[in-house]
Amino acid sequence: MVAAPGYDALAFGSLHDARYDSVGRRLATASSDGVVRIWCTESHQMVAQLPAHQAAALVVGWAPKKTLPVQLVSGAADGSIVLWREQGEWSSVHRLTVRGSVVAASFRPAEYGLMLAVAGSESPDICFLTRKEVSASAVLPAGEQWLSKPMEAHSAGLVGFCWAPAASPATLAAGPAAARAAARAPLRLVSASSDRSVRIWRGDEKSDTWSLQHELVERGPGPPVRDVAWRPNLGIPSSSIAVCFEDGLVQIWWQDMEGQPWSVQSSWSVGEETFRLTWSTAGSLLAVSGPEQSLLFKESAGQWAQACQLYDS
Repeated sequence: MVAAPGYDALAFGSLHDARYDSVGRRLATASSDGVVRIWCTESHQMVAQLPAHQAAALVVGWAPKKTLPVQLVSGAADGSIVLWREQGEWSSVHRLTVRGSVVAASFRPAEYGLMLAVAGSESPDICFLTRKEVSASAVLPAGEQWLSKPMEAHSAGLVGFCWAPAASPATLAAGPAAARAAARAPLRLVSASSDRSVRIWRGDEKSDTWSLQHELVERGPGPPVRDVAWRPNLGIPSSSIAVCFEDGLVQIWWQDMEGQPWSVQSSWSVGEETFRLTWSTAGSLLAVSGPEQSLLFKESAGQWAQACQLYDS
């Protein structure tokens, strides 16, 4: 469960997910009654209800503003996934189903173009969806199609995944090196499975294929992995990924620069079961959510200390 301070979202049952749009003007929430609700962030008033699912809505995500016309995705405990568009009124533009409950559904950063990735708890695959415009024919009118391509990421069902930020490592650089650098970082994502493995993948945009780059946590004995979250950055060459485990252990994995090995930079225990990880937009705060509360941690001199505690009501 997650908290949405200042909103009456909990009046509609357990709140499983809450996400702001790319400009922070609207908040989408996913509730146990299967309904996705849209809230105005200025007034904290509900402005739309989307009767999305027959089972509890578990995840919701906004598309980047630059990749319209699709604007929202929602997923539920019965594996149903709905893509939404707002044109005066909200309407569904595509539906699909994954095996098990939906554990993740998110659009990649806008710099790479429109693509949606989804995953279910009983499938080892991450499914990538792309949109294609279809010309009118003798039997079908003009419209759009959503093409689906699965990638086997693990040997068991997934528990989560996260796209890497698109900011180029040269964003903060200057001089000739900056002029020669790529405008964006390589396309990457991190995935985690119920078999305890955590893997980093790199995508080839030309061939539309994925290759395994690193294995952070290998299959084997130990507490199951619950979630992974790639830390946003502002163009620095290093990368960080947070991993949390069922027993409350949180790890921060760090890579000095692309192509270098990954290692555990910091680890600590929150003392209770963990469900979800969320970074702040600037990557300065990490929220670790459990069954009854969310703990906010902040980094100082390479060490992570608790900054705030939020209780679900």
